[in-house]
Amino acid sequence: MSLIKGAELSTKDTDRTWEYYGSADPYYGVLTSDDYRRTAMTPDMKAKFFDSGRQYVDVVLGIIKAELDVSFQPKTALDFGCGVGRLVIPLAKICTQVTGVEISASMIEEAKKNCREQGISNVSIVKSDDTLSQVSGSFDLVHSYIVFQHIAPDRGETILRRLIDVLRGDGVGVLQFTYFSKNTPTRKLLMRAYKHMPFMYSFRNLLKGRPFREPLMQMNEYNLNRIFRILQDTGCHRCGIRFTDHNMYGIIIFFQKKRQDML
Repeated sequence: MSLIKGAELSTKDTDRTWEYYGSADPYYGVLTSDDYRRTAMTPDMKAKFFDSGRQYVDVVLGIIKAELDVSFQPKTALDFGCGVGRLVIPLAKICTQVTGVEISASMIEEAKKNCREQGISNVSIVKSDDTLSQVSGSFDLVHSYIVFQHIAPDRGETILRRLIDVLRGDGVGVLQFTYFSKNTPTRKLLMRAYKHMPFMYSFRNLLKGRPFREPLMQMNEYNLNRIFRILQDTGCHRCGIRFTDHNMYGIIIFFQKKRQDML
């Protein structure tokens, strides 16, 4: 098998993974806590799920105003990997128009349903691809959280460049990337085996009492040198970071599409 063909198969496998979660367990697919399994999703748990999104958006906007632009008030926003709408809904309450981008058709339908249920009418949700071909216009804010980690870095870098393309001058990006796995060498070897021999992961699911067909969520480490080079090359020179730790070390990069003189 050629390297190119192998990469294509890996891409399709990843996309199929998210369609599985979108149709079988969409809220768990967004936040991997057993509290958000389909079997546990009571109205109270669903309210907690969406309240976590509201709190997150409040924190993000506070950091932007404190560190990048005190007067920042986005009218248009894009959330890449929007899932079931956990973040597009609170964004829609502060923006004129929000675009959600999502690979799973089932999650798109669930997000649209959630918007209708919460009386949100200023959200457009489109199907994702590597060039964001369904995205039109430009945005004051582009955002993605706990999404790129599930995308192979070569694809992720292509998407990053496209997100910067649709960001307006002086607009703000807030994007999270994982860069270091905390797994032991033995655990890394096991995860590699699961990735290349899915039947092993299926039997692991049986032992843990999980659905036999539930796929492995791909986790990836990004080379931050390459990420920051893309930001510098594209004129996103004002940057700040926050560290994340969800069993992998990561960072959220807060950046403004604004060139500055180099030292």
